[in-house]
Amino acid sequence: MRRSMRNRRRNLELAARRVSRGLGRDSDILSVAQKLWSNLDTSVSLGLSLLVNNGQLQDALRVEFDPSRYLEADVETARDDHQSISFLRKMPFEIQGVDREASAWVLFLQAEEQCRKTNQRIRSCLDRGVFPPRVGQVVGLAQHKISKWLRNFDARSWALRCRFGPGADALNKGMRVSGYHKLSRLSSTKDFAEGAQALVKSHPVWQRVLTGGQPEDPFSVCPASDNGSPLTESTCTLDQAGEAQPLQAVTPVDVPMNIVAGNQVTFVPKTALIDRSIAIEPGMNIFAQLGIGALLRSRLKHAGLNLNAQEPNQLLAYYGSKNGKVATIDLSSASDTIARELVRLLLPDHWFTPMDWCRSKKGTYVSRTSGESSEFWYEKFSSMGNGFTFELESLIFYSLALSCTEILGESKGLCRAYGDDIAIPTSVVALLEEVLSFCGFSVNPRKSFSVGCFRESCGADFFNGVNVRPYFQKEFCTDARSHYRLANGIRRTAYRRNLGYGCDAKFRSLWVHVASRLPDSLRDIRVPGRPIKFLTESWCDVESGDGGLLSNLDEALSSPWVRFNTDYQAGWIFAELQSRPLSQEARIWPELYLFGLYTGRDGSKPESATYSRVVVRGDSGSRLNSEAKTSDWFDLGPWV
Repeated sequence: MRRSMRNRRRNLELAARRVSRGLGRDSDILSVAQKLWSNLDTSVSLGLSLLVNNGQLQDALRVEFDPSRYLEADVETARDDHQSISFLRKMPFEIQGVDREASAWVLFLQAEEQCRKTNQRIRSCLDRGVFPPRVGQVVGLAQHKISKWLRNFDARSWALRCRFGPGADALNKGMRVSGYHKLSRLSSTKDFAEGAQALVKSHPVWQRVLTGGQPEDPFSVCPASDNGSPLTESTCTLDQAGEAQPLQAVTPVDVPMNIVAGNQVTFVPKTALIDRSIAIEPGMNIFAQLGIGALLRSRLKHAGLNLNAQEPNQLLAYYGSKNGKVATIDLSSASDTIARELVRLLLPDHWFTPMDWCRSKKGTYVSRTSGESSEFWYEKFSSMGNGFTFELESLIFYSLALSCTEILGESKGLCRAYGDDIAIPTSVVALLEEVLSFCGFSVNPRKSFSVGCFRESCGADFFNGVNVRPYFQKEFCTDARSHYRLANGIRRTAYRRNLGYGCDAKFRSLWVHVASRLPDSLRDIRVPGRPIKFLTESWCDVESGDGGLLSNLDEALSSPWVRFNTDYQAGWIFAELQSRPLSQEARIWPELYLFGLYTGRDGSKPESATYSRVVVRGDSGSRLNSEAKTSDWFDLGPWV
């Protein structure tokens, strides 16, 4: 019996690997899009279908959703058109004549020029001592608020919060980006080299491992010196006979550190037509930046801005779409237009100095097409990739928006910021736009809404109080799990569109079309959903693991992998495909010991590590977990 079950699992895992053959082509995802457009059957969806059929994919991807075209009662039409336009918007197509990276690089340079002008404008105002009247009033109030929220900069709190991020740094790239690798391969900018050394030396075990020193016995006791004062570990050592001897002056040993010029600009997919710029920071710089980001986040939480929750912004977007009293503002290239002098102007010196110390002041870009390398000094203060950019931009936008709101006497409860997603009273929009323009930011008119009945913020789209958030397909179906993600995304959208009362029947044939592309054995992998309840009656959603097809219980019971849990507890046992993590040989004990201390220092769950292997980024295919459990199988309802 056990051998039979093992064989079934092995055969299913092999079937999951074979699914990748023949999938992932443009035509595969376009066939799904054509099916979707046909089912939605609106003038916009049929127009998109005609464009793609005529080989005009680029034109189809340039179509924008304009909510002002719809009346308040046209919720269903607006929702269908929004879904039609958005389905392929974030797909990484390779379109002839479209260079996504080149377009993003041009936008990056434009943002740098915008920051240069902002720096000049602010310096000029400071030299003359004169700001535009309304702008000066808002900036002065924002300075006061930021100083009150942040209080004094606590270096100890900063050092305790420092950590490595999950991504690449200047030396650790590709698969080897775990803490195990980053702890022993350090890099820093020249400006921050002393700070990097100090951060490492503040953790004695880390310093000893990197410098080859022998760990001291933390429980050794030193006797008193000749003059009666106690001898400590810093003033004495024990000789071979066990007698205490004064320490000789020892020149401190520097930790091995690779000095780099700055960060490295690269690009990641954003939409089908343009990439997004990010910067890969030196390892110790990002270590320090993330500590400052965590400290900022903690101070902002005490000030009433919780950056761990997006629901307040989403709720304000919901109210704004119903009564028009709240506007949602989005900015173009917000993180790339945080000018250096603006941060110096708004933040206290004791906060600006350590942030300026650990940021990268210089960038390097290597063109993917020509291979040419260029170096430049930043006009911006920080970019995407810097460990405190998100918290910094949230702080700046919230302080400016709240200051505008208070000056005009509007309700402070209608003002929020989460990154560059801003929610404010509608009457404050004109003043805030004036202030943002002076500070060097550009409001994105395509994603900012202050009139009409549509609002968008933090991944929530509301039309007259109804959630019309579309499903975005962001990847080609190259394996079984990506195929599950597509099928489950369609079913979750169908459930959300019906406000939780069953699934929208317009999506049924599309879901069947996607699911039927899987072999029978993989269609038998059925997983339950978990309902997500939001603060409004018009927002419901369901989530699930994407290791199988999201299904109702009556659908799942036909699967041989789903059975009642008879092990003295209620619920169900089911199977799901999981990624098989990659690991690397790691037999060097000091580094493993250091890695264990690092991952367990704050009580968090450590990364998987043994005496011989550590997990690296990526996976080696899928494995079947046939013993997954759930206490309740949520019912999505019928297709209606």
